[in-house]
Amino acid sequence: MNELQKELDEVFRLISAIPVSGESVEVMAMARERLRRAYQQVGRTEKEDEHGG
Repeated sequence: MNELQKELDEVFRLISAIPVSGESVEVMAMARERLRRAYQQVGRTEKEDEHGG
């Protein structure tokens, strides 16, 4: 896990601690999904760099 993934983990932990209700639940779910995708993209980019891609 690289430094960017560690930072994304911390951001995910922090936003998960924010209480939400009503319409905000959907917005928070979208934000968390985008964060997950960013985390995965960082992992893929790191692997490509390791393999010369």
